[in-house]
Amino acid sequence: MTGVTLGKVFTDLDFADDVSLLAEMLEVLVLALTVMHEEASTYGPQINWLKTKILQVPSSSCSLTVQVADRHVEVVDAFVYLGCMIDSSGGSRRVVLGRIGLAPSCMNMLERRIWKSSIRLETTLRLYQTYIVPVLMYGCETWATTKYLFSHLDAFDTWALRKIVRIPYTRHVSNAEVRRTTGCSPLSHLVTNRCLRLFGHNACSSPREDHH
Repeated sequence: MTGVTLGKVFTDLDFADDVSLLAEMLEVLVLALTVMHEEASTYGPQINWLKTKILQVPSSSCSLTVQVADRHVEVVDAFVYLGCMIDSSGGSRRVVLGRIGLAPSCMNMLERRIWKSSIRLETTLRLYQTYIVPVLMYGCETWATTKYLFSHLDAFDTWALRKIVRIPYTRHVSNAEVRRTTGCSPLSHLVTNRCLRLFGHNACSSPREDHH
């Protein structure tokens, strides 16, 4: 079976009861699904066909469903796997913007008890790094980053830091001054460093341009 080559050939990714089959051709993928269905049935487990989706990268104009083992499997352009949005474009725009969309609600949940409390600034910043940043950064090592996404990520970060140090925009304090006050580097730097460490590098690099 033909899979995806990244130094080695991967034909599947397994986590608990979630299985992702990888193939370079739709016909091969359908065959792999059929074989998995037949083999699993022999030992008792059943495939949940309602949760089974097919994603083509890049997206194509194929039919909305594909028949596998007398079942119709939906073809989609994105789906959530292990908490991350997998996109047919191969990019990370949906997942990053989705993460940024989740973070404000987390900030608001701690509004009264933390951000507006008399807790020391050092402690509130640690709480921000502990409870909010992980929501933003989940799976960031695999993101395909762009300047567009980095600008949105850092914009939320500076908004959150202003809320923590209670600096309204009406005071016309620059973002650089906010970061000097908090001692926090932009989250885009943290994402870059984590990505580089994943591949064994220590140097920083710039994200590619994202045209709209």
